[in-house]
Amino acid sequence: MKKVSIIMPVYNAERYLREAVDSVLRQTYTAFELLLINDRSSDESVAICREYGERDSRIVLLENDTETHGPGPTRNIGLDHASGEYIYFMDADDWIEENLLECAVERMQETGADIVEFGVIYEYNGQISNKYCWNGKSALSKDQIDKKYIMESPKNLWIRLYCQKTVQNIRFESIINGEDVCYVMDALSQAKKIAFTADTYYHYRCLEESTCHRWVESTIDCLGVQWKHQCRFVSSLPGRMTLESLVAPAYENYTWALFQLSAAFCPLPFREKRKELSKLREIMGFERYRDSYPIEKEHGLMRVKFMLIKYHLEWLMLLLGPLYYRIVQAVRYVTRRQK
Repeated sequence: MKKVSIIMPVYNAERYLREAVDSVLRQTYTAFELLLINDRSSDESVAICREYGERDSRIVLLENDTETHGPGPTRNIGLDHASGEYIYFMDADDWIEENLLECAVERMQETGADIVEFGVIYEYNGQISNKYCWNGKSALSKDQIDKKYIMESPKNLWIRLYCQKTVQNIRFESIINGEDVCYVMDALSQAKKIAFTADTYYHYRCLEESTCHRWVESTIDCLGVQWKHQCRFVSSLPGRMTLESLVAPAYENYTWALFQLSAAFCPLPFREKRKELSKLREIMGFERYRDSYPIEKEHGLMRVKFMLIKYHLEWLMLLLGPLYYRIVQAVRYVTRRQK
């Protein structure tokens, strides 16, 4: 059995850490090492890690004692110590189904893929809020990656198992937000084949205290770095470096910036918000993509949002942002209740 190196950064994760580690220990595929990398935790996380390390020799506790902290540099320490033929990333506040590794490794071996992608269940307050699983072809070679995959597939680390040989030279950016997207883009750039499973194996907790739900001063700069990696991925596709191929990721970055700037937790005054958004447009060259997004594929309030962007009216979302997003959340809640 080929070994899987599971890399899990740990920062003040005592609330959910046991559930995360227990879900790894329940795996039906037993050839793994779990690398827990502590990043200056001030709670009981380290004690929990040591407890599990004493119980199971496959669990290794590492320390980020460098001057560079955050999820990216911490995961890099895990990569430097990983000894498995496969690499898997997991967050310390999530959990996985017991057959995740078995099914992903089996799919990797039967297809010869560089990356295997599977589904995720998003949970909010203990309730399922959304699900994702790829519904396209069961495998894609590099020249088969198309607009559908670029637009629809999430850029999350933890829905993919990576072949170590494919990603051995890739490391995370030292940014506070979007370092996972940068890594996924680089991994996809190196992959010759991506295979998929038709099931959901990862459970992601949507937490209010997570980085994406609080204001970070470097948000726009992080999105600029992320954009460079997205362009690098698209440019790695045979003959696909076209305006159309970059529209979806351009809008994805831009709408995420709008969310961050419009949310109630953003302390910036309206004028500064517009200034930050203008800065991102310049970094990305967003005006090249503004008119090209296929708005007809969107519905309801999402369609309204993209229309506002297309017709240069996104300043309305900055002005009324918190109210707008409360309406979106209410509509999503009603829709889930109806289902």
